[in-house]
Amino acid sequence: MGHKSLSKEFIDPIIIKMKKNSKYIYDLLTKPKIVKISIYVSLITFLPGLITGLIVAINFGSLKYSLWYNWISDLGSLKYTPAPFILNMTCILSAIFIIPLILNLSRLYSSHQNYKLDNSKKEYYTILFRRIFGYTGVVCLLVGVIGMFFVGVFSLDRSPFDLHFYFSTSAFGGFAFGAFFTGLAIVLRKRIFPKVVGYFMILGPSSACILYLFAPAPLTRQFLEWILMFSSLAWYYVVVFITLQKLNSILFFQPDFKW
Repeated sequence: MGHKSLSKEFIDPIIIKMKKNSKYIYDLLTKPKIVKISIYVSLITFLPGLITGLIVAINFGSLKYSLWYNWISDLGSLKYTPAPFILNMTCILSAIFIIPLILNLSRLYSSHQNYKLDNSKKEYYTILFRRIFGYTGVVCLLVGVIGMFFVGVFSLDRSPFDLHFYFSTSAFGGFAFGAFFTGLAIVLRKRIFPKVVGYFMILGPSSACILYLFAPAPLTRQFLEWILMFSSLAWYYVVVFITLQKLNSILFFQPDFKW
């Protein structure tokens, strides 16, 4: 008993401190100004960076680059482009600046935001599953962000133990599953985002994933990877636009928000 008591006295303050530090970081990253800045930076880094890298590869690469026969990751290899750093830095910077937006989404699923209309079982389970799906979506999106960051770090030209493949898989998988579960949460209860956005998040990326996995002729898996990426960009830009419009609303920022 004495040993367990000492261990608890030692561990409890560490846990409390970790929770306080986590909440401080969370509150800092989800301040309206920080979220806005991060959104704008992500908008001017990913798609413009990707298009720039594509133009450079097509026009100046030693080997001919094609959307039909080349992977997106090929834009980060000297084999196909003289400037692989464009894609690599695009992935790293975009991943960093997407984080505040994703963390901000979790505010929609807090217990504080769930206004109970009645005490029925249907209402109870609607709220419960919305929170489960919502937080699962946030976790999956963060997995996608981590994968995206390390895709830039471990490009095709520097990928020990085939790390690039695993991180690119986690990036695409994380964003696809994140969109699916976030879409379910949106469909269950409309708050900020229209249900049509939720339905697209459920069906769009998942359909693109299925097509990618089976790659029906004459489509190539490389081309379908581009389709998969643009299906993610489609819902991302809609979510970004609505978030920027509603960023200062009571729904997003409550002074007594529960962690």
